[in-house]
Amino acid sequence: MTIKSSGSLSFSEIEAEWDNDKPWSMSEFYSGTSTVYAGADDGDGNDIPSSGALSFSDFYDTTYFATTSESSTTGTVAVPAAANAIYIVTAFGAGGGGNMGGEYDKAGGESAGSGGGGGAYAAAVYLGVTGGQNITISVGSGGANGGSNYSGSASTGGSTTIVNASGTTILSLGGGTGGSASGGGVQGPLRSNSAGSGGSNSVSGQVTSGTTTAGVSLGSGTLANGSAGTAPGNCSGDNCRIGGGAGGNSGASSGAGSGGSSSGVGTAGGDGGTGGGGGGGAAQTTHSGGTSTTIGGDGGTGAITYQFVRYS
Repeated sequence: MTIKSSGSLSFSEIEAEWDNDKPWSMSEFYSGTSTVYAGADDGDGNDIPSSGALSFSDFYDTTYFATTSESSTTGTVAVPAAANAIYIVTAFGAGGGGNMGGEYDKAGGESAGSGGGGGAYAAAVYLGVTGGQNITISVGSGGANGGSNYSGSASTGGSTTIVNASGTTILSLGGGTGGSASGGGVQGPLRSNSAGSGGSNSVSGQVTSGTTTAGVSLGSGTLANGSAGTAPGNCSGDNCRIGGGAGGNSGASSGAGSGGSSSGVGTAGGDGGTGGGGGGGAAQTTHSGGTSTTIGGDGGTGAITYQFVRYS
């Protein structure tokens, strides 16, 4: 809690707020030491001295920095003045969409839709930031399902990013690409089907050592790329049955949308969960007017949860 702003102030009150670890010495309370972070100031904006005379009164209305609560706020976000790192609790790039199943007229086979790729993932990662500056946090949208009976592709999932005040992207979790198909024709050839690829991760300014003011030791955390979807391809014989391809998992090994079932005339692919790729639609036996009943699933949206910390 913040030290009072007036009245008698004791050394023990300063110790209780800022350190409270023996041995006790006034010299440990200069700004820029391991006890008092550089730039620390009181409620009126007066800096705690980094050298020279140091008085109890310099600590009126001052507060030891505490790690912030978890947040998922996006857009322009202000970094607390005393923070020097953002801690990524969990974050996901978005999944790519699944491709639709295909149906032909006397082409000698049918085509399953391919699954979209999963988005990249980060957890327990610390990235350096500058206190008092604004950062921009964006979360990727899931890729839409897509394609057509003989060619085309679903959409790529959006990236989840953090960009600092200087314009440097310090976190990028790429979205998975959509499943796709090409080269098919009404009476053949059967189309070529490609699964969506997984999104990749990149960071700048990662911090892997030190201790936060809450006493937590920093580490390397987890950074993982998303997984590719699957592409079952084609089956042989008019009106043959083949299920759609599953979407790819996010880098957290979760979220994949299921491929459409081959039962009956075939079913649509399932939507991806958080960061997961959408599943592909099953091969069709009834295609009319350019409208497919076995569309792919949409990719799962991205997400982010974070805290601001101070470490030394």
